[in-house]
Amino acid sequence: MQLPRLEITSQFGKIGIRSYDAVLEIRQPPADMKIRQPLPDVTITKTNSKLEIDQSEAFADANLKPVHRWIKERAQQAKQILLQYLAEEAREGSRLMKIESHTNAIAQIAKEKSEPDYKQANIAFIPETPLKVKFHYTPSKISIHVGEYEPKIAVKVNKPIIKYRPGDVQVYLRQKPSIEFSARTTYDRTI
Repeated sequence: MQLPRLEITSQFGKIGIRSYDAVLEIRQPPADMKIRQPLPDVTITKTNSKLEIDQSEAFADANLKPVHRWIKERAQQAKQILLQYLAEEAREGSRLMKIESHTNAIAQIAKEKSEPDYKQANIAFIPETPLKVKFHYTPSKISIHVGEYEPKIAVKVNKPIIKYRPGDVQVYLRQKPSIEFSARTTYDRTI
């Protein structure tokens, strides 16, 4: 006997996806910068230093004195010598008046005056001490004035350069779907 038979053949559809990445390129050129720094004005003023040396006492030790000082000192020495002489004469007069003491005052005074004064020799340094030379130093004064100037800065900003290629996604049909129907007759041989 013949039995009809229906055959269905189907094929799934397939899609394909193609994608392209987006490309972003950013380039930033550096800014153009100009800096100008004017030189500062520098003014330096200075007073002279002063050194004063007073050697008058050191010269006085060497007997190199101004005339008015030399005369004043000699007058003082003469006055002192006169006072010493008068004191000695007064002492001698007192000794001579004391006859009652039974001393030979005239012989003693004559003996004292006849003996020479012994002089002593010494080594002396001129000036006697370094402290007799006096120093006075006035240092110089320095004044520094600096006039400052602000730097002059000019900046030109460069915009970034941007290149952009958008990405893309393409969807396509790689395999079409299909359905096939077919009718077949088959014979049953068992009968």
